[in-house]
Amino acid sequence: MKIVGIITEYNPLHNGHLYHIEETRRLSKCDVLICVMSGNFTQRGEPALVDKFTRTRMALESKVDMVIELPFVFSVQSANMFAYTSVSILNHMAVDEIYFGSESGDITQLTRVCDLLESDEYNGLVKVYLSEGYSFPTSSDKAVRELTNSTIYDSPNNILGIQYIKAAKKLNSSIKMKTIKRRNADYFSEIIAESNIQSATTIRKLLAEGTDVSKYIPKKVVELLKNRKIIDISMFKDQLQYLINSSTQNDLKEIFGVTEGLENRILKCKDFKDVDDLIIQIISRRYTNSKIKRTLMHMLCNTKNELMKGFDIPYIRILGMNKVGQEYLSTIKKDIEVPIITKIKDKKHPYLEHELRASKVYSLVSDIDVFKEEFQPVIIKVY
Repeated sequence: MKIVGIITEYNPLHNGHLYHIEETRRLSKCDVLICVMSGNFTQRGEPALVDKFTRTRMALESKVDMVIELPFVFSVQSANMFAYTSVSILNHMAVDEIYFGSESGDITQLTRVCDLLESDEYNGLVKVYLSEGYSFPTSSDKAVRELTNSTIYDSPNNILGIQYIKAAKKLNSSIKMKTIKRRNADYFSEIIAESNIQSATTIRKLLAEGTDVSKYIPKKVVELLKNRKIIDISMFKDQLQYLINSSTQNDLKEIFGVTEGLENRILKCKDFKDVDDLIIQIISRRYTNSKIKRTLMHMLCNTKNELMKGFDIPYIRILGMNKVGQEYLSTIKKDIEVPIITKIKDKKHPYLEHELRASKVYSLVSDIDVFKEEFQPVIIKVY
């Protein structure tokens, strides 16, 4: 039996994602396809456009066999920790291969850059740029540019793919890493004429404008999005304004991600017209847009430094599966070293408790009570 994993956000699941699923199945000839998916908040520090349970249904409708939740404390993280914890979950699930999309499409090239990131020359240059006040992502990019003529590190999915490869090495995992070249649209691209594949960013913009996106997403996803409220970070303006105006310097220092004086920049922003304006006021050479958004989400969900005890996987929570996924789970669950969660019970891990808190926060702006959905049985797809 061959088990393959993918790492996703499906924000929303679109035709490019469907291509990734279909190509993964075709190339791997897998028996079981497992995806690890971020929950109600994404890696770049934004609320997902619809809740994680709806996005789980999108995945199951698109022939994924099992959806596993990447907990909030691991998903709202820098790319390296997002990648490490995602790969770690799939390692626990005994997958043979991981397939990820990249602009490069060349696993040898990506692996070569991954090796570079572990070199003394690279680490030395990163320290130099950090001392000059640059953020870590910018320092990393500058170091790679200085050590290689390759433009591979310019593209977001290449960078994330390199982190997946690095994570597998760090875990000393036997998982084989594979990549599929992305078609047409990268993460930040605008509308590409005459193409039925657009970036998730573009699709979210179109949805927010009320534009028909049915030619860019699978029919089942169209149905799942019908009459749904589309969530975005701007909807948390009032909550963020209250937090900033009511918090002290020490309050913010307790929040995960608030480092190197970031609390002072945030506290200066007593008045802002919207969340974009808030981000612009905080942003600097040291603090990237994504770093700021992740920090704001940790403020909203009150993620304290004391909560973050490490990045080992404490449990595996199944959000949904089909018959194939159920059968695989029954064969492997006795061998998995961490608890498998299919139903929320009274005794919960602190990270799961925090997941419930995040769902309460998300429910403030959602059209459904996501917190109540947390206590429903695992989603089972019947064909």
